[in-house]
Amino acid sequence: MVKHRMAVAAAVVSTSTIMSGRAVHAPVDVCSLLTPAEAAAQLQVPEVNAGAGANRCIWTPKKYKAGAGQLTVQVEGANDGAKTMGLGTAVSGVGDEAISTVVLSTNSSVLHVRKGTTWFVVSDHGVPLDQAKKVEQVVGSLVAGRL
Repeated sequence: MVKHRMAVAAAVVSTSTIMSGRAVHAPVDVCSLLTPAEAAAQLQVPEVNAGAGANRCIWTPKKYKAGAGQLTVQVEGANDGAKTMGLGTAVSGVGDEAISTVVLSTNSSVLHVRKGTTWFVVSDHGVPLDQAKKVEQVVGSLVAGRL
């Protein structure tokens, strides 16, 4: 009887997960998806600090440098808000699918990338928009290759 209830409970959880579109993934150490040297090169600084958070990593220059940005990678899971809402512009050559969105109020962009069933976003804040988009595409390709 206990085994039967556990089997039914497992089936309900699995079905709910599949129906909701959310996949159960092992946690990813997002900071390990980009080396400190790669992050520093993209921010055009000698060294970076990496700050981990829930499903994200933020790289910042160790020492202040005028014009250096702040690089963020965040794993979203099986769904992406921009894709769901039909926002952004398609970007080719990055992951299995990629979309670039622009936040006009801050003149910044976000690259949304899908690799397999996992979506993640890349943003480089504090730099000119054209520079941010280039950095986001390079970082998006690096991270997609490691997922």
